[in-house]
Formats: sequence, structure tokens, C-alpha cells
Amino acid sequence: MLDETRIRLEAIHYVRDLRERWVAVPASEVQQFTTGGERVFLKGQQGIFKPAELTDPLSVTSTIDSPYTDDPIEGSRVLYDFLPATREFENVGLKRCADSEVPLIYFLQVKRRPGPEYVVFAPVYVVGWDDVARRFLIDLSEQKPGEVVSPPPVTRQLTLPAIRTPQSPMEIRELSKSYVVTTVQRRLYHARFRNAVLKAYRERCAVCGLRLRPLLDAAFVAPDHDPQPVIAVNEGIALCATHHRAFDARILRYDSEYTIHIELPDRFHAAQGERDMLLAFDGRKLDLPEDQDLWPKTRGLA
Repeated sequence: MLDETRIRLEAIHYVRDLRERWVAVPASEVQQFTTGGERVFLKGQQGIFKPAELTDPLSVTSTIDSPYTDDPIEGSRVLYDFLPATREFENVGLKRCADSEVPLIYFLQVKRRPGPEYVVFAPVYVVGWDDVARRFLIDLSEQKPGEVVSPPPVTRQLTLPAIRTPQSPMEIRELSKSYVVTTVQRRLYHARFRNAVLKAYRERCAVCGLRLRPLLDAAFVAPDHDPQPVIAVNEGIALCATHHRAFDARILRYDSEYTIHIELPDRFHAAQGERDMLLAFDGRKLDLPEDQDLWPKTRGLA
């Protein structure tokens, strides 16, 4: 029998590796993994999930069309509804995770079926709950509870209004625009932005027409784009990985008429095939969304 701690830690490492390869991870990639020659499931369709190999839950999933409500993330934290009384044992399991500071995986769905996708946070910790409001407080900062603000260990019950009011300099810092908070919000924004842009471009590269979603990015028209309250598709453009890199390097540009321009640096060293892959699209028009309001902005690009 595999050690439970080993299973949990390997599961966390597995999903973190997936995260390095995907802005939003396809559902097919996060169903299960193999450890010690055995297959272990990572998540259920929704809610709190405990694989057969573990005593306590391994993951929590928040889906777009869930009947339960999960409040928008404040700082690096999210309020997560209890499951109904018929599944109270799962709520009890998550409370045990809070008491023992057991690390979990949090899957947040950002794309509907078909082909759902998830933003993954791991390790995350349940830092408290409210039995009256029937909600958990989950911290997505991926830091151990001792490194972030958490409820006093003696009293795990929370009064939800107090969560929203900083009580100490440490909590003020934690809830401010710190690196941790910015990272959580940026990852969520980028995943949702990519989903909206790819949908507008019919899941194809605006330059070469590649239609393989795993190889498509949503490139920001303006550099250093900070998360915004509302997703603006015209702030981005759908590009394959190759043309995205060329766009960021300003090898690939487009003008106010949405004509593509390829300008290779004098010291550009590449095989002829690679040069042709770029130059073949010089002078062509971008393949844009049907709705002109979604076309990428042109300021400063001509």
C-alpha cells in the first residue's frame, strides 16, 4: 500500500508540472495520475473529492455551472460552499484538513464543455469555516498556513464579516496588492482572457490559421497588461506559439489595416524553413473575428 503523504505530495507535484505547460489545464489531463505503478484519481466532477487511497480529501473543484456558490476571490482567498447535508461526511473531511493543515489541490473551471479547462492551485489550505453560513475559507496563495494569516489554531470557527476586515498589520499586508495576491489574480485573468480570445477567433491562429487549441495563445496587444475587472477581447489576438513569440519580439507586426509585416533582424540566425514559416505571411491580412468590436487595437503598432 502506498504511503498517503507520498500520494498527496506526488499529486501536487504532478498538477504543478501540468500548470507549467498550460495556462488552463484540459480536464483530460487532471483526471488521474500514476504513482508506484497505481492509478490515483485527482478530482471528481465537482465539489470535494477523496480518492480511495486517502483518508482525507485530495482536491476541491469549482465548476462554472455548479448549483453551489463560490464567492469571487478576495486577495488570495475564496469562500467555498459546504456540500448539502446528505454529503456532510465530505464537509467533515475538509474540516479535518483545516485542523491538520493538510495540503489540497484546487481546480477552478474557466471553460465550459466541451473540452472544459481548469486553473490549478496547489498546494492550497482550508484556513477556516463558518457552520452558520456553511462556507469554507480556502487560501490559494500556495503558502503554508504558518506563512500567511490564518484563524487561531484553537478556534477554527470563523465569523465571515471578520474575514473581510483586516485586524493586524500582517493581515493588511496579506490582503493588499502583494506579490501573492497579484499572482493569483493574474493567473485567473490570463486563463479567462485566453478563453475569451480563442472563442472570438474560432480557436485558430490569426496569422497561420492553426486550429490546435493546446498550441494557441492569447497574445496581449499592449505589453505589461495588468488584470482588468472586465475581459476586453480587443486587447488581445489569438496566435500560435511560434507567431506569438515573433509578435512579442516585434519580428511580426500588423498595421492599421491589419496587414501583417515580418521584419527579420540582420543577425537573425535560423534555418531556411524557419525563415520561410515567418516570411510566408508577410503582406497577408490577419484572420479576425466576425465582430469588428473584437478586432485587436492598432494604436502604436503601425
